Amino acid sequence: AYEMLADVHMKSAMERAVRKRIMEKGPDVVVSVHPLMTNVPVLACSNITKETGKHLPIFTVCTDLGSAHSMWFANGVEKLFVASEAIKGLAMQRGKVPEEKIVMSGLPIRYDFSVQATNMGERHSEGGREYQGVVRTQLGLGEYKGRKR
Repeated sequence: AYEMLADVHMKSAMERAVRKRIMEKGPDVVVSVHPLMTNVPVLACSNITKETGKHLPIFTVCTDLGSAHSMWFANGVEKLFVASEAIKGLAMQRGKVPEEKIVMSGLPIRYDFSVQATNMGERHSEGGREYQGVVRTQLGLGEYKGRKR
């Protein structure tokens, strides 16, 4: 009950400010890495999409391994990246996130670790595909957004 009350309060008190900040940055995608920055940005991105007619996807990267606060889980995300089966189960149970929106990805790592992995040789995903991709503009929502590249 507490989580539901907190969620309603945050959405009503913060959504407009979060939407304004997102629109100022003009990202192509929004990535949430904090449980308190999931449900409000989902609503903000939905409202931006309605206002502009341009779809603004939002993704959540849950950095908890064995248990997670229910505020991590919002069904409105494009994808929810989780590190374990335990978190996947909680997302489906607590957040009603459909299994097709959940990606088992492990924990995100610091840039320095990825450089070291690159120096060790070519790495592939389970399907044999190389990890590749380009994000033109992103907006990270959480306590730590990392360095800009």
